[in-house]
Amino acid sequence: MSKALRYLAAARPEAATNLLGFYKHSVQALDDKTRHLIQIVTKVTVGTERGLRQYAPKALKAGASKQEILDAVLMAFPAAGLNKVLDAITILIDLELMPEVEGNAPAATVDKVLGPIADFPMRKMQCVNRPDGDLIVFRTGDATAKVYAARCPHSKATLCKGVDHGTQVECRIHNWVFDLESGKCVGPDPEDKPGMTEVAADVRDGVLTLV
Repeated sequence: MSKALRYLAAARPEAATNLLGFYKHSVQALDDKTRHLIQIVTKVTVGTERGLRQYAPKALKAGASKQEILDAVLMAFPAAGLNKVLDAITILIDLELMPEVEGNAPAATVDKVLGPIADFPMRKMQCVNRPDGDLIVFRTGDATAKVYAARCPHSKATLCKGVDHGTQVECRIHNWVFDLESGKCVGPDPEDKPGMTEVAADVRDGVLTLV
């Protein structure tokens, strides 16, 4: 349950119960796969990343194929427009929920250099966009930095779009918070939750480089 829904349930319990009850009983004639595919269309139309990340995996689990998920995204085009459709496809590629495409050219060799260490602000999150996956850099000293994969280990959402709390970053999907010094999940209820994925890097001649 999202932070907003938990708040609504506490602040207006009767309204929240009626709202969820209406939703539950209004779609009884639809099977789960159809219902989740329709949800994908609506989430693409309104541009809701959280909802898309929630319902696309549910559709797959309910028996939808990746091709059907792609078709649901494309069905949103008349109302959503091209940009929202492309944004949704990007999200679903990150979630590995798009059909495989044959005949792609081999990936080019990716440079391991992230940039001069002096270009990264001290103790502040900075994202580095890369074709092999975005990274988060958190500089800890004159010649030291932590580097993490930008994907949330829980929802696979990009933490580059998370809430920047200075030395912590919060995933916008389920509000998990991560400490950028250690990479550990610090809340809510952090026990046994996975931390961020650290990427090996060091500073060579003043340049931050992947190992």
